[in-house]
Amino acid sequence: MLRDLHSAVNDWDELCSALGPWESQHLTKDENDFALQQHYRGVNDLLSKGRILQRAIDHSEFPQKALAAHVKARIRHLEDKIALWHREIDPAEQERILAIFD
Repeated sequence: MLRDLHSAVNDWDELCSALGPWESQHLTKDENDFALQQHYRGVNDLLSKGRILQRAIDHSEFPQKALAAHVKARIRHLEDKIALWHREIDPAEQERILAIFD
């Protein structure tokens, strides 16, 4: 059972990792409403799945503490992506943040 849970976390984590290149291709240039909507739905879906995984491994008797910490960190990372891409932000601040990735 732990092996299946570990596989589920790995599969979810691979999807989360693929998000960065997708953002680079679709969001940093010629940002459009469809791409932003697609991103928002996708990140929220990953967050939902991550929170389910977190509930499964957050138990005090779960033996793989590093895996639990990784899931928690990835969820924070996804929450940061929502804040970065989908909250109202001062245009100068947005340019400063995007310049980091250029």
